[in-house]
Amino acid sequence: MNNQLVSRQKRPFRLVRLQQTIEIHQRYLSQLPWWRRPLVGYLAALPAVSLAFLLLTTMQGWLPLPSFPDGPLFLAVFLIALFWGVGPAVWTVLLSTLILDYLNQISLKAFDLTSLRTLLQILPFLIFGIMIAIITGQRESARRHALFAEQLAKEQAKELAGKNEELWELNQHKDRFISVASHELKTPITTIRGLVQLSLRRLKKQKELPTELQEVQTTLEKIDYQTHRLNALVEDLLILSGLRSGKLALQARKCDLVEICREVVEDQRLLTDRSIDVDAPPKLVLQADGDRLSQVIINLVSNALKYSPSESTVQVNISMSGGKALIQVHNEGPVIPEEQQAHIFDPFYRTPEAQTSRKSGWGLGLAICKDIVERHSGRIWCESRQGQGTTFFVELPLK
Repeated sequence: MNNQLVSRQKRPFRLVRLQQTIEIHQRYLSQLPWWRRPLVGYLAALPAVSLAFLLLTTMQGWLPLPSFPDGPLFLAVFLIALFWGVGPAVWTVLLSTLILDYLNQISLKAFDLTSLRTLLQILPFLIFGIMIAIITGQRESARRHALFAEQLAKEQAKELAGKNEELWELNQHKDRFISVASHELKTPITTIRGLVQLSLRRLKKQKELPTELQEVQTTLEKIDYQTHRLNALVEDLLILSGLRSGKLALQARKCDLVEICREVVEDQRLLTDRSIDVDAPPKLVLQADGDRLSQVIINLVSNALKYSPSESTVQVNISMSGGKALIQVHNEGPVIPEEQQAHIFDPFYRTPEAQTSRKSGWGLGLAICKDIVERHSGRIWCESRQGQGTTFFVELPLK
């Protein structure tokens, strides 16, 4: 059964190889001038052998040797093989063999192809002539395959260029759609949130609420929370689309990285009531967009707080080395496997642990961080080991 399956698989492969070989030959012939076609080579063999024969008879008068010099015939075989390939060259060898037989007939006064002496005189030429034809023909075959490979590479490069252009256009359409859709969503979301918060404020002003209104209040609070999440998603989509389309230009200026980090940490402490330690020099000035860097630090610190135990401490370390600033955000949350670390900066990617947890998220924060950091000519990466927690690194040039 397995042998039958293998044989079935081999048949299509052989057919493909045969089709490729035929295509190579056809392409090669289409590139050749008319005078280099094989049919012309078969016809050209006749005058080539005739000229060699005249040269041989002339040389025989000058050099009356018992064995006839066959150099002109070798030259004829070589030229035919060089310009027209193996088939016409073998045909030339056969014609030259007949010429040598004829010369032997004149010399020995006998024409006997079965005689040992005749065969010994003709056989070396026959062998070397066929070798010349094959070797020269292999050169032409290699040239034919090289020509086909060059044409195939050009076609593939042209096809890839076309596909790249299509992908670029699709990407532009996607960014344009995300931008338009996000802007269109902001207005109804803002309206819904405004009405919900207005209703919640009115309900909170009442001292005692009936049971029905208490249920309404709970529902409104859930709507307010979900619209807040939706609004955050729209904001992230707008930022990511703007960064990738180049619409959000960086406003580079001198800013204090330590001050930015401390402001973010202070805000996160008030919002979450969590312990966050900061280890940083008094000041670290660099040329960058402070608002965008603040967004990077907010995402990293909030993720560290979100995915680490509530009693643990998040550590933020800032240092400088070799003309570069290094930010480290460490937490004691679950380990991120190495195969997942290569994807956590992709848009909408969330680790399986994050997907199964109750922590909300869209997988856009780290993608935004990556775009902002790379637009600052920096790099961002993650290291996570069992028993050592997870650390996100951001490296930025000072200039």
